[in-house]
Amino acid sequence: MRKVEMIRCYVTSPNDGSKTIRYIPFDIFQLWKYLMESHRNFEVTTEQASVWMDEESYSRDAPSLPPHHAEKVMEVSFLYFAESDVGRRVVRYFPLEDYETIMGYFMKNFSQEHIQESKKEVPGVFIHQSES
Repeated sequence: MRKVEMIRCYVTSPNDGSKTIRYIPFDIFQLWKYLMESHRNFEVTTEQASVWMDEESYSRDAPSLPPHHAEKVMEVSFLYFAESDVGRRVVRYFPLEDYETIMGYFMKNFSQEHIQESKKEVPGVFIHQSES
């Protein structure tokens, strides 16, 4: 079973005011938020903590979970080597409904020649409590 503690938030672009959902692992959220706000001038709002589960685990465990809402989120990972012999694992989470569009923008940050393995995609869900 794969579970990742996750923060769901909204990011507003300084260029056109568009607002998009982002899913960020809990352990890097504060650093990510700082960089997005101070270096990229994005506004980060409406944060909600919960977990992401891979689709297989969710299918098995969903009946035993308390009432909740599940948003489909794709995990993407690959090994990236740039300007050194030491690679780094890149892992990101994107809403499934906007996946193709977001991936087009996201992959512009990486040179294809430095990606050393196939991009791995794992479907899953972000779970949050249903409001009573």
